[in-house]
Amino acid sequence: FGLEDPRITLIDGVYYIHYVAVCAAGVTTYLISTVDFNTYKRHGVIFCPDNKDAAIFSGKINGSFYALNRPSSLLSSKQQMWIAESPDLINWGNHRLLMAPGFGSWDEAKIGAGAVPFETEKGWLEIYHGADKDNRYCLGAMLLDGDDPGRVLARSKEPLLVPKAPYELTGLLGNVVFTCGAVVKDDELLVYYGAADSVTALAVTSVDEVLKSLEAI
Repeated sequence: FGLEDPRITLIDGVYYIHYVAVCAAGVTTYLISTVDFNTYKRHGVIFCPDNKDAAIFSGKINGSFYALNRPSSLLSSKQQMWIAESPDLINWGNHRLLMAPGFGSWDEAKIGAGAVPFETEKGWLEIYHGADKDNRYCLGAMLLDGDDPGRVLARSKEPLLVPKAPYELTGLLGNVVFTCGAVVKDDELLVYYGAADSVTALAVTSVDEVLKSLEAI
């Protein structure tokens, strides 16, 4: 039924685009690559249904590629963030739970990857989305160990960005801010996000400000 929530990771001059592929057989993650955005190579499905919100790290860490993802099942209503490893970006294994929704918090109902994680002096920083019991989507952050991204060091106790503006509160799916991309430029962190599934917006902060807001685990 469509292609959704694309994220782009640049590795050795190649842009790897991983997106949610939706069809009657289920919801899964598909991978294509390009060097010029004119021609593309299709690599196929990289995570079995039902799975979405994948975000591939920018390069190998201790010999392996890493990706965040969110598997789901009719047998489990949990919407948790997982992490997996790969030698080649195609075959993924060593799947394990990374982080669960917060209890009684802004992200208590579900969490999932947002932007592609990027490296800071303190570790890998991930801007992720979370929803509460009223299905309000906000943005927060978590800090992962630089040498072992399967270890969470800190996370947002309070959201970094909440729906407040009229275009965030009302639209195709109201009360939603949802990101798939962030760019670090000089001292600024530019977070591009969808608002109410209707328009695209930009929020500007700094990496240092985000890091200072996190609570150690």
